[in-house]
Amino acid sequence: MNKLDLNTAETEQIVRQVVGRLLVNGTQVPFYSFDVESNAFYSADTFSVLLPMSDLPPPYDTIKWWGDQLSIEVSISVGLIDQNVEDWRTLIIGTVDRLSVRPAKFEVYLDGRDYTSKLIDTKTNEKFANMTTSEVATLLAKRRGLKPVVTATKTQVGGITKWDHAHVTDERTEWDLLAYFAGLDGFQVYVTGNELHYEPALDPETTDQYLIRWVEPGALACPQSNTSDDIVFERDLTLARGVTVQVISYKDGKTYNATYPTRSAKGISPGQSTSKRQVYVIKRNGLDQYAAQQLAQKIHKQITDHEMRMSCSMPGDNFLMPNTIVRQEGTGSGFDQLYYVDSVRRSLSFESGYSMSLTAKNHNPNSLVQP
Repeated sequence: MNKLDLNTAETEQIVRQVVGRLLVNGTQVPFYSFDVESNAFYSADTFSVLLPMSDLPPPYDTIKWWGDQLSIEVSISVGLIDQNVEDWRTLIIGTVDRLSVRPAKFEVYLDGRDYTSKLIDTKTNEKFANMTTSEVATLLAKRRGLKPVVTATKTQVGGITKWDHAHVTDERTEWDLLAYFAGLDGFQVYVTGNELHYEPALDPETTDQYLIRWVEPGALACPQSNTSDDIVFERDLTLARGVTVQVISYKDGKTYNATYPTRSAKGISPGQSTSKRQVYVIKRNGLDQYAAQQLAQKIHKQITDHEMRMSCSMPGDNFLMPNTIVRQEGTGSGFDQLYYVDSVRRSLSFESGYSMSLTAKNHNPNSLVQP
């Protein structure tokens, strides 16, 4: 399979109309502005919306209606339209967590999460002993009213329980359980619209990429990029938060678990008893304890020596999402490489138009877990 650049010259829209569509409980309503943050795989996507209450259709134009609601669904879509292209994308479908009515300003403010929240807000301690991980993903999706888009696996939950009893049987959210299974399978799990996806993780060798190109000053006195001038590259040479690498391997009927470093991080801030750490979990079958420990040490050195981040903002489009790999070119430095997106924040308003910003790192966030 040949990789493609998602944002090629052929797909750029030099002259375009940007159209936003916002639905409240299935009814299209006018809006002042919205922000949608699409996050990496282990978090819910979020939204915030500002509505002009006096312009809303009945019954949304009354304080009483907003005060009576127990559940409100919001859907946000953006269309990029010119003479040859009509590109619509639903950025988020979810429910409102909080609302604010501002009667003196005739405004309603909403914020909420996508339907990942259905799994985040539900705890379980079911055993699922006779099911595969993909069967569990399908079952939980259907329970929460989501359409399962699931790649079949052969991983038996009962087999996981034998060597990691706590992670499978302790009470935890359904989302935590699926995220744990996804890590073991080398999968990614995420919700988009009304679909729960449980599928193989991104492969940089075959996945289409989003190109960001930097051009040094030359024929033009100023540098050029397809981003705003706020592009930033970062290297944390001290990695103050610390990094821990955990390697899990299954060989000859035994499970080996190696961690490096094995002691607490140095450089604890005043008032803290422990330092926060980034924990990378690597699954690599066929290693014994010694080989797993050597691999953990090797990967730890790679991360701490070479971890990089980037961030930037640019005109909004409908291509860049957290399941996109960004390829940076043109700096002539080690920053020219592939980055995995942490989050993409899109904003649309009459004052500022359609814009987006991203943060990304050169290590897959799908292997990063919170301690």
